[in-house]
Amino acid sequence: MSEAAVLGFVVAGQMIPREGARMSVDLWTPGTTVSTGRLLLRPWEEGDVEDCWAAVHGDPEIGRWMPWAEDYTVETARDWCTVHAHANPRTSLNFAIVPQDRSGSAPVGGPAVGSIGLTRFAAMARVPTVEIGYWLAAPARGRGYMYEAVGALSVYAFETGAERVEILAASGNEASQRVALKCGFTREGTLRGAGRVTGGVVDLVVFGLLPGETP
Repeated sequence: MSEAAVLGFVVAGQMIPREGARMSVDLWTPGTTVSTGRLLLRPWEEGDVEDCWAAVHGDPEIGRWMPWAEDYTVETARDWCTVHAHANPRTSLNFAIVPQDRSGSAPVGGPAVGSIGLTRFAAMARVPTVEIGYWLAAPARGRGYMYEAVGALSVYAFETGAERVEILAASGNEASQRVALKCGFTREGTLRGAGRVTGGVVDLVVFGLLPGETP
């Protein structure tokens, strides 16, 4: 049984390889969705613009750690939902996080409450590696949604060819670091002065996950 089956999520939009098969993350395709039971991870779309803007605009927590959130406008949200989130699916996939009802079906018109994405590293000297990044709207925090989403996408990354998954969290971002640790990632070290947040340059804490380490 695959890790996907163990964790109980479903991927639509492409074939998931059988356990042990060597597949390439080039199989990432537009339209891919991941369902975890409580969440639907789906592509951002134009209908999400207002929800995206409302979640980011004026949220001090997102604004503290995400420099792009400064002076966030509806047009910035529109550019993200319709263009930038889908710019190059060969190297990155970005998903809107949508809570589902208990039957496993996202309610029609259900709002996106956050974002999560995979970015592929192309460095030839490294094993196939992807980084997970994420943010969650304030009303959706404290419900375990991000743990669930990160766990599902970590397994998805391994199922599609990654040999390592990373999370890079700002040294003061304790909430992001808790997500990584709860999802089975190992704290591996610190990259000094490697990140930029709204307040300036910060250290980045590196968390890594290898196949077989998912909780």
